[in-house]
Amino acid sequence: MNAQTVIFLILAAVIVVSAIRVVTIRLITHAALFMALAFVAVAGIFLQLQADFLAAAQVLIYAGAITTMIMFAIMLSGVGDVRRVEDRPPGLTRLLRAALASRQFGYFPVLVAIGFAGVMYWIYGRAQWAISRELPAAPSVVAIGQQLFDKNGYVIPFEVASIVLLIAMVGAIILTAREER
Repeated sequence: MNAQTVIFLILAAVIVVSAIRVVTIRLITHAALFMALAFVAVAGIFLQLQADFLAAAQVLIYAGAITTMIMFAIMLSGVGDVRRVEDRPPGLTRLLRAALASRQFGYFPVLVAIGFAGVMYWIYGRAQWAISRELPAAPSVVAIGQQLFDKNGYVIPFEVASIVLLIAMVGAIILTAREER
């Protein structure tokens, strides 16, 4: 087993454990942080695949922007908006959770996940993957960066989009502050 395989297995384990923690942890802010950890580990896998632009985009967009947006949504929503599981009235989800937690049905989600993984392994194992042995002439980030920020490129639309997003975020904060008064 070479170093690249070991690094991949470590990153895969981090992704699986953090994804499980996202849905099992009690505090929603901690769930958002575990989600960010999963995003960063996926960026590590992109780096192993020599997809440096995808890794950078993964960190900037998902681990940075999406996680920040979710944290803002958590902070701006009132504590009264988030009810504990015990406070919810009994319904279909509570009955389903109780059925899956019982000895009779407790292993059903695990069996479904193993079956799905087996089917996907069979499909991917039979696929004919086109593998290129040629490396790119230059890193893709350099070419994309030059295209984005060149004087004849997309620097103006890029900055206009960032200003519009900033105005939308400030507007959301102002509207939320007015509702609390």
